[in-house]
Amino acid sequence: MKLNEQQISQYHEKGFLMIENYLSEEEVGILIEQLPNTIVKDSPRIILEDNGSVRSVFAPHFTNDTYARLSRLNRLVMPAEQLINNKIYIHQYKINTKKGLKGEWWEWHQDFPYWHIDDGISKPDMVSVMIYLQDTNSSNGALMLIPETHKLGVVKFAEKEALAAAAEQNDNDYRSSLNADIKFTVDHELIRELSVANGIITTAGEKGSVLFFHGNIFHASNINLTPFDRDAILITYNSIDNLPQNKQNPRPDFLSGRDYSPIEDLVTTI
Repeated sequence: MKLNEQQISQYHEKGFLMIENYLSEEEVGILIEQLPNTIVKDSPRIILEDNGSVRSVFAPHFTNDTYARLSRLNRLVMPAEQLINNKIYIHQYKINTKKGLKGEWWEWHQDFPYWHIDDGISKPDMVSVMIYLQDTNSSNGALMLIPETHKLGVVKFAEKEALAAAAEQNDNDYRSSLNADIKFTVDHELIRELSVANGIITTAGEKGSVLFFHGNIFHASNINLTPFDRDAILITYNSIDNLPQNKQNPRPDFLSGRDYSPIEDLVTTI
């Protein structure tokens, strides 16, 4: 499936594009069924909350064929190529899970600073695709966005201990970008200003919905207040002409993909 001109224009203007009922109920069921098979005990690819519940599963395509096929689904790859205007590869792939009554928040941030500062990617010629595995709304931690903030580039960071510690250590500790106290968060006054100017969108959607969003858009999500898990798959595609340049201290390959081959052999279903 390819996007139409109106959808492409909306993405570039607003910084995101939501499409409902993009995956079938059967496809979502397969992904949910296979999700436990992506979790490998004691693997560094599994990030836990402070309460011990799973927060993120990185690189599920490394060990699971279903999730590997999903990353080559024509309905994801072709629109991503249109939005980036080039052939693409997988820079990062993860499952974020908010456990019922346990799932923590994600502070207001942009994704591109991590890819730019930690991975050495020069341009935000990237797009993230979020796939909803359950009905998602404000009560179970739906993603919130501030439209058009992707046009600002990388903005001022909030002053916080996680950022100061990372600067003092002068290292590339990947763990500081994965827990609830992430290091690169948006300055609070800037969030207030842009929220007043542009508003905040809660990207509620039914299971099977897909959200395409820009790496520089301000986004956050709240805790999961329901007793039911809320899972979402996020695949970040990057242009094959925009490769990471941090060769001295690269993050692990499950955070910064090393296979730069353009995605081929597209599939029509998982």
